[in-house]
Amino acid sequence: MIKYLYIDDEKDKATSYIESLGKAGELEIDFQQAQTLDKAFLLKNLKNYDGVLLDLRTDQEPDDDNNISDFTGAEWGQHLRVLSTNGELENDVPIVLFSTDAKLQQTYFRDLTSNNIFDRFLSKDKPPQNAQKKLISLANGYKEISKEKNFSNLLKTDITNLDPRIFSRFNTGIDIPSHEYAQMILKDLIYAKGVLINEKYLAARLGIDKNNSADWESIKNIFDLAKYKGVFSDGWERWWMFAIEKIFNEISGTYLNYLDAKERVAILKEKLELENLNYAEPIDKNESYDYWTVCKALGKPLDSHEAFKVYTRSEPKPWQEYEYISLHALLEEVPTIKDKNITVHPMDKEKYTLKRAKYNG
Repeated sequence: MIKYLYIDDEKDKATSYIESLGKAGELEIDFQQAQTLDKAFLLKNLKNYDGVLLDLRTDQEPDDDNNISDFTGAEWGQHLRVLSTNGELENDVPIVLFSTDAKLQQTYFRDLTSNNIFDRFLSKDKPPQNAQKKLISLANGYKEISKEKNFSNLLKTDITNLDPRIFSRFNTGIDIPSHEYAQMILKDLIYAKGVLINEKYLAARLGIDKNNSADWESIKNIFDLAKYKGVFSDGWERWWMFAIEKIFNEISGTYLNYLDAKERVAILKEKLELENLNYAEPIDKNESYDYWTVCKALGKPLDSHEAFKVYTRSEPKPWQEYEYISLHALLEEVPTIKDKNITVHPMDKEKYTLKRAKYNG
């Protein structure tokens, strides 16, 4: 059983918020009012938990005695990180931000200083169906990292295949706490696009319309050797891009980026004798079959040259890639744009203005 400590100032809504994360299974969540939280409580009790859920604003609601916490969730999170780094806490655990969309928009998405505190954020308004799975994965991953600090073992791959700059922070001889290992793996590799990719990107780079191809599961099995099997893989399904390219080269005798979607799918059908594969058609207002990315709003394959970079709070690192959005999604103002807070990157705004004028004129 994985146990999380949930800290919030809203006692009356705590039960409903916990229930929104899914029916009790392998995850147990205990509630603690922020107004009565202090360092002594953390030092005494955190050893009994595998993770922490924190509301963003724990300094707004009074308790029954009209007390209001002096600290926000970000400040409590920072305090926990310092206690872990100093060795005052027996265990280093994941800290997950659990707050409303309004608070996330007002504070978290605008203030980069608090982003490094949290391993993940979950919306109280609409938590994902797999929230429990991810919380359990985070907790188990932290436990694994606390016992093992070798990246080849943690990632279950030969890290010489990867950009050495990814690991430079950890090759200085300094004793680095587990949460820094965890956040590097999560934020620099798993959450980002580039070294690791998700299923939608896998389909796009192979040129396949996965929703209209009965043999898609067969393709996934063939590329299983490229699948990420390291820490946190039970919460996030990913594939190593370098391994995908190697497998495709072994099948085809050529390289993925030399071919368009039609050619990639034709080779896979012929070489693997899989008839039920179909290539993806371009998104409306696009023409290219040279897919390498995915429209963030529509989840469909896309040639980045016909798309627009999506603004992110921090620029991608050298081994990471920009995310993109299609012209069609922007012109149609699909709901996902607002839901995911998608905006065009400043460097592509002029490009978008010209394209929009062409179609609206």
